[in-house]
Amino acid sequence: MVDFYCKKTCKSCQKAKAWLDENSVEYNYIDYTKQLPPQRVIRAALDKMGAAALRKRHRRFKELKDAGPEVWLEEIKADPNLLGRPILVWPDGRWVMGFGEEEWRRLLK
Repeated sequence: MVDFYCKKTCKSCQKAKAWLDENSVEYNYIDYTKQLPPQRVIRAALDKMGAAALRKRHRRFKELKDAGPEVWLEEIKADPNLLGRPILVWPDGRWVMGFGEEEWRRLLK
C-alpha cells in the first residue's frame, strides 16, 4: 500500500486518485495540507528536482525559485501548498512527485 499525498481541490490529484481507483491500487489518502510527506521525502525531492519540486503556480514561486533547498523546506513547512503534488510514498522509501500514467504504471508493478 502506498501513501497518497494530495489536495482534494487539485486537478492533478483528482486525476491521480481516479487512476489509482481505476487500477485497483491500494493507498492511504492523506491531505498534505494537514500532514506533509515525511521530511526525508521532501528533502529528497528538493535535492533531486530543485525548484521543479515547487508549484510554479504558487504566488511566491518567482521570489523563492532561486532560494535553495534549506529555504524551500522552511517555506513548505509554513505553507504546504508550495510543494508539488501529488506525491506517492512507498513503505520502502521510494517516492514519486507529480502524476504521469506511464511512470506510475511502471512504478506500481
